[in-house]
Amino acid sequence: MALRSLLATLVGASLLAACSATQASEPLGATCDQLGATPTITQSGVVTVGTDVTITLCSNPSTGFAWEDPQVGDATILRLVDHTYQAPGGASLPIVGAAGGEILTLHALAAGTTTVTVRYSQPWAGGTKGEWTYTLSATVT
Repeated sequence: MALRSLLATLVGASLLAACSATQASEPLGATCDQLGATPTITQSGVVTVGTDVTITLCSNPSTGFAWEDPQVGDATILRLVDHTYQAPGGASLPIVGAAGGEILTLHALAAGTTTVTVRYSQPWAGGTKGEWTYTLSATVT
C-alpha cells in the first residue's frame, strides 16, 4: 500500500513537472550581444487567443536608432497594444549612453499564424534603415 502511494506521488509530481515545463517559454526578443552577432533574428512562438505576448529588444536611443512600429502580417490575429522604452536598470542614476530595451506588447485576437517584423533604424531622411531586424513567427491557438 505504501509503495502504491509512493508511486502515485512520483507519477503525479512527474506530470506536474511536465505540464509546467511545457507551459514555460523562452523570453521573446534579443539582447544587444545577440543583435551585434547576427543583425537579423527570427524566433517563433505559440500564443493563446486573448493573451498578450511581450517582445523585449535591445535599444539605445542615444545613438539615434529606434525600433520602428512593428509590421504585423495579419492584424486580425495579433494587434500591437503597447510600445515603450525601458531605461537601463540596476543603478540609482541612469548610465549615459547605456542600452535599455524597447518592449513591444501584442494581443492575440484570433487563432491563426502570422509574422511580426520590426526594424531598428534612424528615423530621419538619410538615416540608416534596418540596421537590425527582428521577426516573430507567431501561431495563435
